[in-house]
Amino acid sequence: MDSPIASSEPANPSPVPFPGVLAPPTVATGGPPPEQGGSGYRSVLRNRRYLLYQASAIASTTGYAVYSIAIPWLAYVTTGSFVAVGLVLFLEIGVYSLTFLAAPLVDRAADKRLIFLIGYPIQAVAAAGLAFAAAHGELTLPLLLVVVVVLAIGWDFEWAVFQVAPRLLLRKNELFAGGGLSSALGGGVQVGGYAAGAGLILLSGAAGTGYLYAGLLVLSTFLALLVPLRGGESAERDYLAGFRAGWRYLVTRAGRPLLQLGVLDAFAGFFVAALPVLITLVAGRSFPNPSLAYGVLFTSFVLGGVSMDLVLGHYNPRGHVGVVLVGGLSVSAVALYLTGVFPPSLLLTSLAWFVAGGALGSYSSGKTTFLWGYVPPQQLARVTSNLYVFPGTAGAIGAVVLGGLASRLGPGALTTIVALVLVAAAASSVLLPAIRKLAF
Repeated sequence: MDSPIASSEPANPSPVPFPGVLAPPTVATGGPPPEQGGSGYRSVLRNRRYLLYQASAIASTTGYAVYSIAIPWLAYVTTGSFVAVGLVLFLEIGVYSLTFLAAPLVDRAADKRLIFLIGYPIQAVAAAGLAFAAAHGELTLPLLLVVVVVLAIGWDFEWAVFQVAPRLLLRKNELFAGGGLSSALGGGVQVGGYAAGAGLILLSGAAGTGYLYAGLLVLSTFLALLVPLRGGESAERDYLAGFRAGWRYLVTRAGRPLLQLGVLDAFAGFFVAALPVLITLVAGRSFPNPSLAYGVLFTSFVLGGVSMDLVLGHYNPRGHVGVVLVGGLSVSAVALYLTGVFPPSLLLTSLAWFVAGGALGSYSSGKTTFLWGYVPPQQLARVTSNLYVFPGTAGAIGAVVLGGLASRLGPGALTTIVALVLVAAAASSVLLPAIRKLAF
């Protein structure tokens, strides 16, 4: 998953809401909208159903922003070990790579809203339990790992719904604009989540972030009741038949280019998903106030991604997705290298993280939007989840490797290694001809 930063991701791991003019829904309950009609930002803002969907997602994605900024720091202060930080991210990303097991159930659901109504309450209880244990000094590494796994399993199902919903609610020509607007306006709320997480770390320790995350998930549950998500129902009613059909698509003529995309994503995702370790290292060893630096650098990274999403939404590069992907990897390599070699200036380092966030955001958004527009809606959850196995597995291994390296190397040496991996990923596109031709 383009986890929350794991995302993808959360990357702009999941859609985030934005306000707009309410208008009649543009989507029937039986499937995706017709391709006729307007495109761009105005068209998306007139889509009442999409706005309601975004409103239901904002609380959960903001909650994840609070959680994602706190969990690496919580692991570090609980154990004092970067290896533990890497282990936490390994488990989280590793569970995300199993989303393909949940995806057939999501594609089968007639109303995909039910996934939210079941998953959010379970996650809220887990987050509150984490906060309670941390506040009372009873948090241990094994308990932390169990909670991380429970929360990640919930996101496996919800992330799969996030991949289907935009294609059900928007026309293909609106997908980049929808992603840009949701990233910009909803991303502002996410930045607020990162700021709130950083502030709570300073004021009450990471325990406060767990309570806030739980509360936002409860709010998400109530908002999700307003958003029917019908359509894109798979033809296979048997779980195993649907599971096999999702994988078979990747060896069809239409699906083969996606295998090359999976290879590139595995290469790129080896260290990208573990960037919280890198931010923790830079903040902890280069600045006199590590907590403040961590919050500022993390927020700069997110703002860069939001800015690039807006640019992509304006230009709508449907016919040049390959250029977006390779360019994003190349620029991010340079920016990440600079984060480790700059003198200990919070301004300069924040600027480098801003550029890195924009470049990696363009890669993530370009890839995700391409899949939304290219893959048939009735197979979208399965195909996108199957493809996540490539970067998810690589990212889980990379999190452990990066955690181990962080305990032995300084920021300059480590950012150089990450930059070289990303350069190699961009260069691999020469051997993957379908990457250069990606379009929808």
